Amino acid sequence: MRLAFILMATVLSTAPREWRDSIRDVYVNGKLDRGAQTLVTTSPRMFAIVCGDHVVYFDPQSTEVSSMPKSEFVISADHMTATSAAEPKGAHAGSVVKATDSTYLATLDGKTLLVTAHQSKAGPMTIEELWQTAPTWHAINETYEPDPAMIERLRKIDTPVRLQIVMATWCGDSRQHVPRLLKSIARAANPNLTVELIGVGPDFTTPMDVVQGENITNVPTVIVRKGPTPGGVNSMVEVGRFVETPAGATVEEDIVDIVNGTPKPHPGRHERGSLKTTGTYLLRNARHRVEGTEQFEVYEKIIHSVIRKRDGTSIETWASPEFVEVTSRGTIDAHMRATVTRARFRKTHDGWSAESRGADGGIVDQTLNTPNVVVTPATVTYAWARNAASAYVIPEHGMGEVRAVKMRIADGDVPKFVKLEDGSSRKLMRR
Repeated sequence: MRLAFILMATVLSTAPREWRDSIRDVYVNGKLDRGAQTLVTTSPRMFAIVCGDHVVYFDPQSTEVSSMPKSEFVISADHMTATSAAEPKGAHAGSVVKATDSTYLATLDGKTLLVTAHQSKAGPMTIEELWQTAPTWHAINETYEPDPAMIERLRKIDTPVRLQIVMATWCGDSRQHVPRLLKSIARAANPNLTVELIGVGPDFTTPMDVVQGENITNVPTVIVRKGPTPGGVNSMVEVGRFVETPAGATVEEDIVDIVNGTPKPHPGRHERGSLKTTGTYLLRNARHRVEGTEQFEVYEKIIHSVIRKRDGTSIETWASPEFVEVTSRGTIDAHMRATVTRARFRKTHDGWSAESRGADGGIVDQTLNTPNVVVTPATVTYAWARNAASAYVIPEHGMGEVRAVKMRIADGDVPKFVKLEDGSSRKLMRR
């Protein structure tokens, strides 16, 4: 038994270290080097900067920088991942200091190396500009092999279609899907398909006319517009959009389904587990007038709720004790678009952090110490605060706040009746 333990320990200690691409801007002697790739790993967290034929790497908790030949790293063909020895043994090359949470300044071999957050290009760009801004995306594009059947479906599109691809080179989902979509469109070579690339800045406010004007809450968003176009591009009509992750197997499959008028319902990107129960609440305001209904599903790992109000607005919530996402869809605006805001809330070691994006454009951040209990627009979550004096209350749109808990709740993990301090109530109709 002891020999087996020693052998297992040896195997574990010599397992290759896994690295993944994490886009950063790297400046060498003050000049931006787009060809430099940043890789990260965990346990412990380390950075590796691939520059030319060498790799420099460091632990953010240390001040030492080491260097080794690039050949010591095995980098995948799409440049998304790499492996190295479990404990890289490079030569001492210099020192590093942490300037901010996302910025490191290293000195090595008479050079300065500044590693900082990626500043993506905002606004219209060409495919060539995209590859220059994010070379890893080009590698993904070149190595991707689309499904031949999907290419044939793209080739059969017989009416003008314009894809406005709104993405960000700092976004992992954009990196995952946009290069592959561009490869499929190029392979199809259908003159009816045209593409417009729009980059979103790191503050999610630029370009404002697109972020706000097109109600962009997540990237990538691919807006699908169809012709015929006797009045030009501006006369094309939006028939649907791809947002963030595919409903089908790939983004190109989603695009074809949207063009054909048969879009798949999106299953959501959240891990659910088994379905435990479903039901419907009737919502009344303080005057006891019906203002809407709420349909919900309680899964093993998360709660899903959709509130539909009489004025046409809706609030969709995904909620667990450590993560909440609330998407509010408003009434149709003057341009025949529904206004949308989306907020995501994550539990931290000492509170909650929140990020909201919406029709007003930009990102609103919030980080604060809060009670462990959270209440969301999903009625089922009110049961979490039954015995709490206060809770972090997440509204139907916007940021949350810490408030005293004042509500009357029927017993049960799925309350049969909830009455709030403002006089409004929610009654379980069926389950």
